[in-house]
Amino acid sequence: MNKKKLRNATATILATLMLSACGEKSECDIPNRHVHKYVKEISEDISIEKYIDDEHLVNHGYNWTPTYVEINKNDEKFYKILNKKNLMVGTDNWNYLYNLMANNHDYLLFYYEYWTTEMYTTTDGKGNVEVHTRRVHHDGWHRDPYDSDNTGKTRLCHHRYYGYRLVNDENKIKLERSKSVDDIRDVISDYPYFEEDPTDIVYETYFYNNWELKYLSPYDFDVFTGPDLSTSELNLNKAKTIN
Repeated sequence: MNKKKLRNATATILATLMLSACGEKSECDIPNRHVHKYVKEISEDISIEKYIDDEHLVNHGYNWTPTYVEINKNDEKFYKILNKKNLMVGTDNWNYLYNLMANNHDYLLFYYEYWTTEMYTTTDGKGNVEVHTRRVHHDGWHRDPYDSDNTGKTRLCHHRYYGYRLVNDENKIKLERSKSVDDIRDVISDYPYFEEDPTDIVYETYFYNNWELKYLSPYDFDVFTGPDLSTSELNLNKAKTIN
């Protein structure tokens, strides 16, 4: 095979690989500039939807739908920012966000610490091998209250939530993150865009005897305030897009 044919064959293979990596495209023939709604099924009755500037049938786990909205050049910047950060509109996905809060519970972490003796070898310039030992420190946090290496140091961990908004900073649109709050409804009106897991973990630290750890429960503490799960209502003003 001559060099020209080899280059053409290589280009064809690369193009085929790129297409296969991107996946199959939809047969959309809408002439005007637009974006389609994509949906990701989380469970039988919970899904996430967002509008993505794409025509592939699958985009990072989201499935293409024929539903679309027309956009202009300014809108393109807006969707580009949201897609780059992988954000969704909170009010369109309130069922998902409410269930996220409902399934996030305070939990305990226990600090463990121990030492081990490990062997290692060194080799000198003549090839002689010498065996040595060293003490190695191990520590960290886990959820097992029965571990004999627990120190009694304990964290009560709590979920808080944040959103994003678009702000106009000297004619340049930027994302701004909200403070972390106990209930998404406290920020969703002013910060309407969310990641799939818009959570921070905060904690308080306590000290106990090891034998007490197995009797502890997050419900024994009255430290953090959780979201109001007695109702799933979302009675808010229309979310802002650009301030």
